Amino acid sequence: MKHALVILCGGGSTRMGTDKALLPFGDSCLIEYLVHKFEPHFSNIYLSVKRKGDYTHLNLPVTEIADIYPNAGPMSGIFSGLSMMDEDSAFFMSVDTPFMEPQTGIALLEHLENADICTLRGKAGYLESSTAAYSKSCITSIGKGLLLHRLTFDSLKEQRNTIYLTEKALAKCTAVPVEIQFFNLDTREDYYRALLMAGFLK
Repeated sequence: MKHALVILCGGGSTRMGTDKALLPFGDSCLIEYLVHKFEPHFSNIYLSVKRKGDYTHLNLPVTEIADIYPNAGPMSGIFSGLSMMDEDSAFFMSVDTPFMEPQTGIALLEHLENADICTLRGKAGYLESSTAAYSKSCITSIGKGLLLHRLTFDSLKEQRNTIYLTEKALAKCTAVPVEIQFFNLDTREDYYRALLMAGFLK
């Protein structure tokens, strides 16, 4: 089965103070690290970006999709990705979760089946609300919500046919704990901690 991945890169990185996607991570920058990590497992990788060309200089095997609704957060990235990608569904993740595992995305996509959204049900405190497998069937609901400025991820999940994968079920697919996979690089402190966790700092 072919799988599509959309990496959300259009955030403002306000608290970090610089574009998170270009932060050094190992021998490359963060977006390169993620693309090389996921490329063997996904037939198509898209980058959701503010403007097309933001990461062209990296010569990555990806397709950039610019936000149709600028400055509207990750929901805009999901809307734009679903609208412009070739596949009927894709796994969406944030660029600032470097420990996300390809097997998590594949598991969510394979459980999606005829539903609109497949996401994780867990302790919730560390779960990224935008990280999930989404079907193109969500486009209309997200588009209306963006126009009306009143759509949240919780309300989207209530509106659409959403199924949940438990942390226990996911543990059968990958040994990396969910709280590690969803570790988010929000601040400089988070970034340095991630470098330590990855073994890039001694």
